[in-house]
Amino acid sequence: MKKKMLIILASFALNGILSVGCGNAGEDTVENAGLAAGESTDQVPETQHDEIADSVHSNPAGNKEEEHSVTDKDNVLESLTGEYEYLSDDGSGELTIEKTSCGYDISDYESESSWRFLADSSNIEAMENNKIYIKYPEQVFSDGTTVFGYYILEHGTDEINVYYGKSTFEETEFLYRATKTAQAARNADLETTVEELLDSFIDGSISAVDSADLTSTFYITDLNMDSEGWDAYSIGEKVDLDNDGENELIICGPYGGMYLDAHDGRVYKFAAGEGTALILSYTYYNGDVWIMYSNMSSAGFEFYHIEKFEGADNLVAEMNFGEEFDIYHAEEEDGVKYTLNGNEISYDEYTALCSKIFAAEVSTN
Repeated sequence: MKKKMLIILASFALNGILSVGCGNAGEDTVENAGLAAGESTDQVPETQHDEIADSVHSNPAGNKEEEHSVTDKDNVLESLTGEYEYLSDDGSGELTIEKTSCGYDISDYESESSWRFLADSSNIEAMENNKIYIKYPEQVFSDGTTVFGYYILEHGTDEINVYYGKSTFEETEFLYRATKTAQAARNADLETTVEELLDSFIDGSISAVDSADLTSTFYITDLNMDSEGWDAYSIGEKVDLDNDGENELIICGPYGGMYLDAHDGRVYKFAAGEGTALILSYTYYNGDVWIMYSNMSSAGFEFYHIEKFEGADNLVAEMNFGEEFDIYHAEEEDGVKYTLNGNEISYDEYTALCSKIFAAEVSTN
């Protein structure tokens, strides 16, 4: 990965000039930047897939009326996200599709020290049926002339056939078949399983288990979902609340509702609010998600407890802080004592901590 990062940094001379912002073509140029795919050290193998090639060429990019909408395009790319391996002259190559803040990066590394292309969403000309058409700038000359390479990515279940041509999409030939890596496939299966379990709870097909009492189960129909009263529940977002890369389900409701996790084939109640002494919410602190419980049950004090998990069953950090009126501080300006994990701290220290935690707090009432 370190070598790949060096490759990406070395390619900025081309990509930075060709792009403005997130994938918009710029006007500046650089002479002979990049390496044409036809000049790659990985020679294009003799195709033994003529019947596949005919099917790819039967509907090339250009029919704009049949292009995917932006939403459909993103959905397809998201489903393909991961790493795909293939055999190259240098050993093992890797095709990667990765989501970024600007869309999706599609990269082809022939080896750890060379790349065929480093494309992104802006290079996609069209998406039709199960094919992605990429027009990639391989050389840019000082007079503005650009030499493009034409790639077609034909995707199936856990594999992508890649075709390349120097002139048009119609003239592309089979280049290689890349198969999704075993770990990426397992992660995709796991994500699907978690999503399916949570969705099955939502539609009432399965029950949830209270992680504090495994004999206690409940269905979504046991919750007050139809009322407009203060004690009503509603389906919230799916968010990674325990920092394990998988989403949990938020059921919004009284005192912050409850958070549900799915693993080992079941849905579990991961956290829940319980009255004014345990109001549930979550926040982002130091780059991680923390579960927060707020105690505002009595006048004159506020206490907070936050927990960081790495997996629903793995509590890795917790913190207690709060403020309360103290007779021993009565002569001071506000008569309030501020504490962090049982130790008294100054007002400035307390407000600095609270400003970070509460600024990113998300209420789930």
